[in-house]
Amino acid sequence: GCQVPIGSYAELIDGEIWLRALVGAPDGSQIIRGERRGAPQNAEQMGISLAEELLNNGAREILAEVYNGDAPA
Repeated sequence: GCQVPIGSYAELIDGEIWLRALVGAPDGSQIIRGERRGAPQNAEQMGISLAEELLNNGAREILAEVYNGDAPA
């Protein structure tokens, strides 16, 4: 849904992928950000790693609050 500010952006710079992402609390009180840089052939693993980092740094709690405790594992 559209209840949580979530975003990601990827650029190819000098042959590397630069991936940035964020998850924010609906009221804007907290924003969890992260980024990864690496080789294009590692893009999928970079995305997974970045998502796990965001979840471990507070995004899991934000999502659980919005979705009534049903946050990603």
